[in-house]
Amino acid sequence: MTILINIIVFIFVLGLVIVIHELGHFIMAKRANILCHEFSLGMGPILWSKRVNETLYCIRLIPIGGYVMMAGEEIQDEVIKEGQTVRLIFDDFNNIEKIILDHDNEKYEQYEKVTVYNVDLKGENNEPLQLNDYTVKRNAFYVFKNRELQIAPVERSFESKTKWERFLAMFAGPFMNFVLAFFIFIIVNLIVGFPNMDNTVLGTIEPDYPAAEVLVEGDKVLSIDRVNVYSWDDISVALDENPTDRLVEFVILRDGVEETVHVTPIIFFYTVGFHSKEGILTELALGEVNPETRAGKAGFLEDDVILTIDTLAMNTWADIATSFNNNVYGNEMIIEVLRGTETIEISITPYNHDLVISQGLNVVDSFVGISPIYEFDFFRSFTASGQNIRTSAAMIFTTLDLLFSNDQVGVGDLAGPVGIYSITSRALSAGFISFLTWTALLSVNLGVINLLPIPALDGGRLVFLGYEAITNKKPNRRVENTLHYAMYIMLLGLFVYITFNDILRLFNIR
Repeated sequence: MTILINIIVFIFVLGLVIVIHELGHFIMAKRANILCHEFSLGMGPILWSKRVNETLYCIRLIPIGGYVMMAGEEIQDEVIKEGQTVRLIFDDFNNIEKIILDHDNEKYEQYEKVTVYNVDLKGENNEPLQLNDYTVKRNAFYVFKNRELQIAPVERSFESKTKWERFLAMFAGPFMNFVLAFFIFIIVNLIVGFPNMDNTVLGTIEPDYPAAEVLVEGDKVLSIDRVNVYSWDDISVALDENPTDRLVEFVILRDGVEETVHVTPIIFFYTVGFHSKEGILTELALGEVNPETRAGKAGFLEDDVILTIDTLAMNTWADIATSFNNNVYGNEMIIEVLRGTETIEISITPYNHDLVISQGLNVVDSFVGISPIYEFDFFRSFTASGQNIRTSAAMIFTTLDLLFSNDQVGVGDLAGPVGIYSITSRALSAGFISFLTWTALLSVNLGVINLLPIPALDGGRLVFLGYEAITNKKPNRRVENTLHYAMYIMLLGLFVYITFNDILRLFNIR
């Protein structure tokens, strides 16, 4: 049942961000009176379709995106040429309302069959559309073997619109993703609130962290390790001063009474993904090891006791921290551990420091599991939402930079639909707020990626429009469309590769 719910939620989230994106294109195209042949969610074979007026709405099999097919956005050969045979369906006023190209189909044999000797289905300068001696309705349809497509007179074509109208039709898709993220972040901020950093009163105490055993919500921290603290920033500085401290002294005010308590932090080593075992003061034992981390994949297990690193004896957590802090470039390390009564050597290659720091993490850090009081602030929720979008977009650009600048990150580490499903499932299990935040981040991701100046994406099309605006010359449409098509094929291949790696990760093969 859980898997079914995760699949339904995944389809909803991915469908939502794609539909919002394509709806942006669609609304601005319709506003400019551009003919939209199709509004499609997904790619590949059609699972469901329904025509409403001039637009065919579709849900397709492969959930890798969607599109709005606008008349004139791509170079198209003339559908009807002189010498071609077609059948014609007329309205009550003897105007052509359908042109049947599948003229040998038996179900159309009752309609007039003609050979085309004169045709103008563009109607420039508002001239009537013509086929032989007949007038063609401006909203007439072509009838192909398996579909119908409305004729696009020049005034309904994307290419005939002003540069500003075309810009809006292309930019509106990514813009709507930012709008969706903005409103989701507002909801998150209204629910969660904002930390009060001006005092030292404790808010949430994480139940699975060391502080849960000695501190309670409402305690006011007066000092940490005999250093007085007056704000939450002071608390952060005091705890970060020495992350390998095994016994941190808190002086607190609880119900008007001053008390002294001690907390043993959990030490996290982010370059490899393991941490110290909770509550252990001197023994260098590991806590639970996530199998998806580098430590988990290398073979580390909970309760392993670290003996040596690269043949150097480890006597304290500070020794271990020094080893990882000195391994700036992520060189291979040989770590000897005691597992039960057996001594085992494990080889591991940590992430380099640049990669860890780029994700907003410290190489070595410690946590006790406390947080400040969060307070409701209606107006700040709106301004903070914009900041949330900027932060999310910056994360995406950081990731793209790492792809080209860090040899420990590659295309295979990116997530496709299978990876997005896994992340969505984890976000859902972490709670409603985590799920909302992930949805907003995914929407920002789609908006930013589509604005990259790459052919086949909205950003690539905007580059060609920018060229036209600067030079006042239209780019060669055949060259432009060839670039879009070639890049589309490359992106499709990239999608297959990323999905393959997603599947390997899903089954812990990679």
